[in-house]
Amino acid sequence: MRSMRTALALGRRSLARGFSTEVSPREMQLLQQVSRLEARIHEMEQDRPPANRPAKIDKWEDLAFGIVPTNGHVRYTWSGKTNSWDVGRFIADPYIPLHVHAAVLHYGMCLFEGCKAFRCKDGKIRVCNLDENSARMNTGADRLVLPQVPRQLFNEAVDWAVRANAEYVPPYGSGGSMYIRPFLIGSGPILGLQPCPETTFMVSVTPVGNYFGKGMPGIHATIMDQFDRAAPKGTGAVKAGGNYAADLLPLKLAKEEGFGTTLYLDCVENRYVEEFSVSNFIGINSEGAYVTPRTSSILPSITNKMLMQIARDKGLDVQERQVEWSEVASFREVGACGTATVAVPIASVTDQNKKHEFGNFEVLNSLRDTLQGIQYGELDDPHGWMREVEC
Repeated sequence: MRSMRTALALGRRSLARGFSTEVSPREMQLLQQVSRLEARIHEMEQDRPPANRPAKIDKWEDLAFGIVPTNGHVRYTWSGKTNSWDVGRFIADPYIPLHVHAAVLHYGMCLFEGCKAFRCKDGKIRVCNLDENSARMNTGADRLVLPQVPRQLFNEAVDWAVRANAEYVPPYGSGGSMYIRPFLIGSGPILGLQPCPETTFMVSVTPVGNYFGKGMPGIHATIMDQFDRAAPKGTGAVKAGGNYAADLLPLKLAKEEGFGTTLYLDCVENRYVEEFSVSNFIGINSEGAYVTPRTSSILPSITNKMLMQIARDKGLDVQERQVEWSEVASFREVGACGTATVAVPIASVTDQNKKHEFGNFEVLNSLRDTLQGIQYGELDDPHGWMREVEC
């Protein structure tokens, strides 16, 4: 519609440039045709639905983990000319205008975060541990040579997006939350690998349910030995979009074989546990310790950090270290954790030789319930992870 209007305007200007002082019958006929077309376009635009029609949600308990149209998103732009961020805008349109040579399209200059807002027991809306998300994004920005997003700007942008979409924070008791997606892209045009002259920081939100669906008894995983997730000294420890794109084919192949997710081992010796597809590996070993891998190619999960702290609070031995795949068979419980998943039970992991099955998730369930109790305002917040967003 917009391109048609532009073409008509260009045609009108071309006709005007060619007119003499007297308008010929043919020229008048053309002008009348243009006018009729413009009038018709105006009529059609009045009937056109808005580009983004916010959703109306009646059954919050039925929410899945997917995109629900909301009122809009927050957008800030950084300019290399001024070396600064603008004041930001709230935009209803969910589409982004980009130059055809934008760095994100050709060189993958993209980082994102995942965090959540909760409608708590007292009716207030709170966000969880945002300073950790801000710090992790800035670590990634340094790695991809993108400008850092100041912590204050990061928090203000999230609050703005949550406040402007407050009706999409699921009600207390529904089991849902508002998923918050801050992301940073190289939006300026470049030809040849170099730092980007313009960067865009956006925050979108959507109400969500559980990532793996309701009533999931446990996920069946497979060791992915045909592909590597990340290499030492690579970008595995930052939340770069390309890291996730690399897992699409392995995950597709795993699901075709009936598995719910993939588990990667290290790419050097194929011996040490790294991560599940989109989640950290956590487990309770035979001695009752909370065990999670620690290597330079694993994304540091903020949810995992909080679960480790809760485990320490409960008196568990917490071991963040290299984890050999050979020892996992003796674990009592295995889980996958992250912002989207929180913590889900892994029912089994299958390698080339055997299907290894795990227990009832009793300890990990207790840790997850405590974290969610803090997030929903049902339990005290001794570590100050929750912050109210005034709506």
